Amino acid sequence: MPTEAASDAETAFRQAQELAKEGRAEEAFRLYAEAAETGHPAAAYMVGQQYGMGAGVERNDRESLFWTMYAATNGYVPAKGAVANRLFRSDGPSDGNIFEYARGKAESGSAAGMYVTGMCYDLAIGTELDDAKAYGMFCMAADAGNLDGACQKALCVIRGTGTARDRAAGATMLAEVASKGNIRASLKYAWCLEHGVGVAKDTKAAFTAYSAVADRKIPLGQYEVGRCYMDGVGVAKDANMAYSWYLVAQTVGCVEADYGMARCLMGGVGVNRDTERGLKLLVSAAERGSVDAMIMLGQLYSKGRLVKKDPAKAFGWFRTAADLGNPFAELTTGECYSQGNGVAKDASMAFRYYLRSAVHGNTQGCHLAGSDLISGNGVRRDEARGFRLCSMAAEDGYMKSMYIVANCYAQGRGVEKDLAKAFRLHMDLAERGYIKSQLYVGESYYHANGVAEDYAEARRWFEKGAEEGNLFCQYYMGDIYHNGRGVPKDDAKAVGWYEKAAAQGHTLSKKILQAMNVAENARREESPFEMFVRDAEKGNPQSMYIVGRYYEDGIGMNRDIASASKWYSKAAAAGNEAAKRALAALEKKE
Repeated sequence: MPTEAASDAETAFRQAQELAKEGRAEEAFRLYAEAAETGHPAAAYMVGQQYGMGAGVERNDRESLFWTMYAATNGYVPAKGAVANRLFRSDGPSDGNIFEYARGKAESGSAAGMYVTGMCYDLAIGTELDDAKAYGMFCMAADAGNLDGACQKALCVIRGTGTARDRAAGATMLAEVASKGNIRASLKYAWCLEHGVGVAKDTKAAFTAYSAVADRKIPLGQYEVGRCYMDGVGVAKDANMAYSWYLVAQTVGCVEADYGMARCLMGGVGVNRDTERGLKLLVSAAERGSVDAMIMLGQLYSKGRLVKKDPAKAFGWFRTAADLGNPFAELTTGECYSQGNGVAKDASMAFRYYLRSAVHGNTQGCHLAGSDLISGNGVRRDEARGFRLCSMAAEDGYMKSMYIVANCYAQGRGVEKDLAKAFRLHMDLAERGYIKSQLYVGESYYHANGVAEDYAEARRWFEKGAEEGNLFCQYYMGDIYHNGRGVPKDDAKAVGWYEKAAAQGHTLSKKILQAMNVAENARREESPFEMFVRDAEKGNPQSMYIVGRYYEDGIGMNRDIASASKWYSKAAAAGNEAAKRALAALEKKE
């Protein structure tokens, strides 16, 4: 049940509604403002409306925009469209003016001003993205009694935004704020239950939580219940129930419900399929602020489904959704900038959107922003910050980041060098089949880097990677057989592995093959005697015996009994029976 403070805000709002109906605008405004300051989105919207019309208070466009924006950041349906119209469809105040105005209110002690300033830092509205400052403002807002600020503070803890990440602690904080009746926190906590973020995954409990918000006649809650019925989240799929809940939310102008209804029409869910009508509704929902509709349109234009393929339009919708703070859209926008999809390549802009995605909790965003910071791609190098972001992605099980973190420990990049820890992390990845780490483990054993030299273990890990096509592992397999590292020397096997690596562009393997080919050609030009001498000098007993025969019989040379005796003796000592007999016969003759 909501706490007394939250109940007071709701009571104040309802009393203000009654006063407004009676035409007592000034009294209504005071109650709306009281409820808005503690985090009541509908009250905030009404304060914005009264400032905009000069009803019960002196007209003030800046205050009007501020409070309307406040309500919009909480997903309040009427406010979202109003903010979109004033910010994007007119010559209204610039983002910079909005930020400065919100900061001024925050400095004057307004809890709502602190919250909005935090959102400006969080969404880069009129200022650079600054997760630490955002978290600081949300903490101040929460301490001043603003529940939306408390909700955002909890989300920062869950995401590791501007503070250490602790998903369990963040989820507990979020549940506490939700228990005070805060709509935003209630929906976010339900999302945590649905996806198992900071709490055990429990879709049934998530459905119950969404339903509780819907029962309060909150349009977003009604939309979420419809989505649960449509997608089978915590409840059996039911097309008719999904359609019905979307319809209920639609009646109060919920743009998310329009998006859900568009899905119904395009998929024939609970209603006859009507792709054309569904597409028009989807566009309408996107134009009026539905982030999910924007993302779906971006995907349709990107793939050319139901609409003509248009990378530029796809990018436009992805970026609009990204600028409203959706982490998936931020990630996708970053990828568009990185790959030049629908927009000119721009590594700096790619990094900016990857970082936004990371700040808003996206694991892949953490990886990409972190790796850019470590390498200095599109941003000034900051290995410590990059290591932190990649560590967060690694904690989520993202293997590419786990590999980067292991390498950071190996090289001392962004963290103190620790070869033992690097080896343990790489070994864990290698055992999971991560080829690059199999190469690292193999090299560690081969070169005694952080572990004792062990050619057998090195070959085992190189072979795993080589069989999966890693050219460096293939090179090392060639090197092992070429030099007889822990195995009998075998040039045929060495050539086979070198050729595989060379075919993938490994330059050193190509050079080694060229050198081996030259040596082989030189051997082919040797006389038989030279060939036998070369093999004899390498310790071949049979060749030693044959060289002795050459000297004794004077084959192609003058006889040399002393040299014959020397080679027979070597061959006999090596166990060659023919050499023993030849040596005995030679001594008898002499």
